[in-house]
Amino acid sequence: MKQINTKIKQTLVFLITLALLLTMTAAPVTSFAGEKTGNIVNIKDKKYSYSDMETDLKQFVKTYPDIVALESLGKTADKRKIYCLRMGNPKAKKQIIVQAGIHAREWLNCQMLMKSVERYLVNYKTGKYNKMTYEEIFDQVTVYVIPMVNPDGVTISQYGINKIKNKTLRKKLKKMKRYGSYKRWKANARGVDLNRNFPASWGRKKAEKKPASQGYPGKKAKSEKETQAVLKLIKRMSNLKACVNFHSRGELIYWGAVGNGTARKNAYKLAKTIKKTNGYKLVDESKTYGAGGDLERYFIAKKKIPYVCVETGKENCPLKHKSFSGIYKKNKTVIEKTARLYCKPKK
Repeated sequence: MKQINTKIKQTLVFLITLALLLTMTAAPVTSFAGEKTGNIVNIKDKKYSYSDMETDLKQFVKTYPDIVALESLGKTADKRKIYCLRMGNPKAKKQIIVQAGIHAREWLNCQMLMKSVERYLVNYKTGKYNKMTYEEIFDQVTVYVIPMVNPDGVTISQYGINKIKNKTLRKKLKKMKRYGSYKRWKANARGVDLNRNFPASWGRKKAEKKPASQGYPGKKAKSEKETQAVLKLIKRMSNLKACVNFHSRGELIYWGAVGNGTARKNAYKLAKTIKKTNGYKLVDESKTYGAGGDLERYFIAKKKIPYVCVETGKENCPLKHKSFSGIYKKNKTVIEKTARLYCKPKK
């Protein structure tokens, strides 16, 4: 009798242990905004950090290995990885790039973009848009996501310069011109505004001549590791159809094209699609040049590929976490609608 009881106990212990292991390895599906969104990305996290993102990206790969793959495009000056997540068919003949966090203080968009990606992963086979499942859409168009282009800068904006590991960098950061508190930091850890560092009308206007919290374009175009990482990814694409770049603030969509031909038609088609999605105001920057060196100008003038700069939120950055829900709801379907533009019509 004692032998039987011992076996029953052992069986129960085994079953309980197995159940716990399954619970730990599976990604329980939770709901947000009326649909399944998963529970990897914590939407209640009021300061979504580089470390949070890194953990979540690795969990994406562990939970959805058949859908996503993760790589590092390089490392920042403070040795943080610039992550890129590939979602969908790696052999697809068309690609799009979606990114956020090029400006440090705009880090709420990183969390929004990560949650949007998780939504696709959870609903990959069942979610639909315009008569196609997400699986069918991303089988034709691969999505490359850089959720945090500027992790060093984000770290400064969230925690101050003491979280920068390199002593030399910290020393230099202390001497840099700063607009407001470190929360308002916009540049990377070398004091370069990354959205002024791309090789397109670079240095046209230099708001700052030395490294600072914002406005300094660098000693030369593409001098920064983060800029080089983005350019590296763009160069690698065999048939890049579009780029969506999330910024903050103003609830605006900047777009543009050179000339009045096919390039403009294609660019406007993308911009109009995004406007229908989030309701933001369109701003045509075809004939303006701003300070130069921005990713927008690089796509419009150099690559001649449809590009939109989506400015989320209304208040000054960093946006308060209470803005997250509204921004997410307005922009959660941007990726599917962008990719769907370049899919073959379903018969």
